[in-house]
Amino acid sequence: MERIKFTELGFKKNLDTLIVVVGIICLVIGLIGVFVYPESKMGSLAAISASLTTFPQFKNLFFKNYFVWNKKGGNIKINSKSKSIAFSEVESFNFEENKLKITKKNKTQLEFSLNEINNEDIIKLKEILAKHIKKS
Repeated sequence: MERIKFTELGFKKNLDTLIVVVGIICLVIGLIGVFVYPESKMGSLAAISASLTTFPQFKNLFFKNYFVWNKKGGNIKINSKSKSIAFSEVESFNFEENKLKITKKNKTQLEFSLNEINNEDIIKLKEILAKHIKKS
């Protein structure tokens, strides 16, 4: 059974935000060092900041199945099918026959096959979607 990597976005929720903030601080210090003290080696901080700020964005490329969300919406990738969803645009969702079906308010439907997905992860996905999608 394959697992789904769950990541809730937010400053207090994960380490990624802290990494990006440290990267931005390194960028500011590095750029100040380049322009104010051109002979110093502080310019290398600007290069380090590039890797620090891009690492969290590329991290999910290494997972086959993941769900990244915040209070407004999320990015879901299951079995190499990836979609972005805004929770306010979703009318309903249901889990049936090893499939997740998400119906948007404009009546379009997203369908994800949940074959080979761990049952604990399916339950967690169901809880997250139920918490953030308001039933109308």
